[in-house]
Amino acid sequence: MVNGEQYPSKVLSHLDSYPLIHDTVTYAKSSPYGSKSLSLLASTYQRLVSPLTPYLATPYSYVAPYLYRADDLGDASLTNLDSRFPIVKEDTEKLKEHVQEIALAPIALIDHGKRYVVGTWRDEYSKTGGQEGVVKSVKALISTELKMGLDGYRFLSERWERKKEASRKSTQSAGQSEKH
Repeated sequence: MVNGEQYPSKVLSHLDSYPLIHDTVTYAKSSPYGSKSLSLLASTYQRLVSPLTPYLATPYSYVAPYLYRADDLGDASLTNLDSRFPIVKEDTEKLKEHVQEIALAPIALIDHGKRYVVGTWRDEYSKTGGQEGVVKSVKALISTELKMGLDGYRFLSERWERKKEASRKSTQSAGQSEKH
């Protein structure tokens, strides 16, 4: 601030346009610790920095064009960030859900695997003949391993065929575009 004129920062207003940052600042202002910290910061500024403002006017006039340029570059960088990572403009709750999905993905995968193995074993156990006991359990275990191996092979071969077909189509389309 020079002679009462205040130039708003483009970077700070751009950062405040991000829902996550805006919500965080709003929460900090409304919490008792955050509001106390902000009031201490404001009173410190009023007591220490505000009286020095008239003395800083001349040095600030030399530095101001560089600060404006840095602010413009920072705003351009944030605009570039917006275009590359549009998720930063998402609502805070949506971001929270997305992060939870990513964080809990390994647990969900493990749970899915566990349900698959236990379900396959129960299915194979019910199909296995013989008396209840260790022998029937071992037979079911062996048939479960064979079924899981077959399922894994089937999964990989289907995936391989899809990739192979996609590769064939892209090769054919590349050949067609060269002829034109």
